[in-house]
Amino acid sequence: MNAPQRPQPPRVLGQRYTLQEAAALLGTGRNTLCKRLRELGMLDASNVATRPHTSTGRLVVELKAYENPGLGAERPYGKTLVTERGLLYIANRLNIRIQREAANDG
Repeated sequence: MNAPQRPQPPRVLGQRYTLQEAAALLGTGRNTLCKRLRELGMLDASNVATRPHTSTGRLVVELKAYENPGLGAERPYGKTLVTERGLLYIANRLNIRIQREAANDG
């Protein structure tokens, strides 16, 4: 017998945006967007995407690392990115119109 398979997360296709880029497309600032996404439960206190929104493909967390010169060791951190699906979802939840021309100004 085959063991039950866990559902696979949806494949994320298309553009991914940093929180700053997503904020510009939504006509707001990064800090304001992060605050609103925390209020919606999409981000945790460290601005890392929560599981319900990564499993649906709205947000992606890239694992990165930086070297702390004082400690001499690499420290991992998660960088949250917004997918096309996530950008549309956020715009809908916040009742905001996406400003595509803002992405070209950067």
